[in-house]
Amino acid sequence: MAYASESRLIDIAEDLISWFLDEKLYECFGACLFQCYDLLRPDVILELSWRHDIMSFAMPYMIQVMREYITKVDKLEQSDQLRTENETANEQKPIDFNSQGPLMITGPGMSIFPQAGFGAAPYPQYSGAPGH
Repeated sequence: MAYASESRLIDIAEDLISWFLDEKLYECFGACLFQCYDLLRPDVILELSWRHDIMSFAMPYMIQVMREYITKVDKLEQSDQLRTENETANEQKPIDFNSQGPLMITGPGMSIFPQAGFGAAPYPQYSGAPGH
């Protein structure tokens, strides 16, 4: 069991489980379910225990697997609900153009005021001197 667990190989763990069942070593089957828990596939364990009429040995394993699946589904539902709420809030939120920064890019030599020749009167230049 220790070798199967440390090997991290599903096939080795399932072969060991099958061997325990063939030899009618049901207590070893139950211990291997505990030792190799993360390597075993629930559908395989359910089928093997049903075929050998030893569901009582597999039931603690199946209960734990069911609990883990329910927890994962609950987390996924919460995550999906939060994502949906965020999408809904973003869709209904009015666009605030002021929070998105300037709409025009200006730089040296450029002005945000209309220039002469484009149908607008020129603006006087500020010299920086007081009184002008």
